[in-house]
Amino acid sequence: MKEILKNWGKELWIAQEQEYGGKILIIKENHDTSQHFHKDKKETIYCFKGQVEIVLSDRIVTLKEGSDITLLPRTVHRIIGKKDSILFEVSTPQLNDIVRISEDKPSR
Repeated sequence: MKEILKNWGKELWIAQEQEYGGKILIIKENHDTSQHFHKDKKETIYCFKGQVEIVLSDRIVTLKEGSDITLLPRTVHRIIGKKDSILFEVSTPQLNDIVRISEDKPSR
């Protein structure tokens, strides 16, 4: 397992296979990820614990425990921790596929 520390929490890479990838995202309350998109990666994010907002270009989706969202490639998004949260991410295998538009920062 690979652990990557972030200003907003951390990523635990639990699977990096030829066919798929898997991460656990630990998001701190009142912290944001960068605004970004993936050129090729399709991902489903499941909220295991806590609550986050997924900020898209045209709307904000609230994920509470037990809810999920699937993001297609090139979907611009940012994750905001409304509570300390644990997210499961299952995706196509391009785990390093990220284009940052703006950097992570504490939430307002």
